[in-house]
Amino acid sequence: MQETDKGKTVIGYAMEYGFFLGIYFIVAFLVMTQTLRIPALSLIFDIMFISVPFVLYYLMKKYQKREPLAVRFIYLWSFGIFLFFFASLLCGLVQYIYCRFIDPYYIENMFASTLNTLETSFQGKDATEFVQAMKDGLKNGAAPTAIEMVYQSILMMVFFGSLLSIVVALFAVPRRKKLNIQK
Repeated sequence: MQETDKGKTVIGYAMEYGFFLGIYFIVAFLVMTQTLRIPALSLIFDIMFISVPFVLYYLMKKYQKREPLAVRFIYLWSFGIFLFFFASLLCGLVQYIYCRFIDPYYIENMFASTLNTLETSFQGKDATEFVQAMKDGLKNGAAPTAIEMVYQSILMMVFFGSLLSIVVALFAVPRRKKLNIQK
């Protein structure tokens, strides 16, 4: 007996495939958290980050195979937006657990590392004063909380995911074949 997905909406498919994209984002997040300890892992994170458009293209093509109406740009774009939304929710849960319970000082350490990199990269009075002001703010507890960081991460993933979905959907839409009519 052939299994059909009759009645499944774009949101249903996005939930299903968003789970897999969310797992991908979770692995990327966990690799990123370890880059402060093991700098060589940043190469793996960079590869995972660069391959996101290819993963999105693959998921859009899979969606097209299962849903014959998904040959238009608007369907693929909305699928991509929902896909990133559900993936970011799953990843956000793991980010919250990690930043709140596993490594509560991760956010502060990440900001401190970034500020140290900025301080060594930029020379000049204005840059040093800016970095020093940021360091003072970090010492005074101006780092975002875990839930604020997750909220920003979800918004950022959905926003940039929708922009990326525009580009990838343009490539994923099947091209119409031109008819060669001879007179």
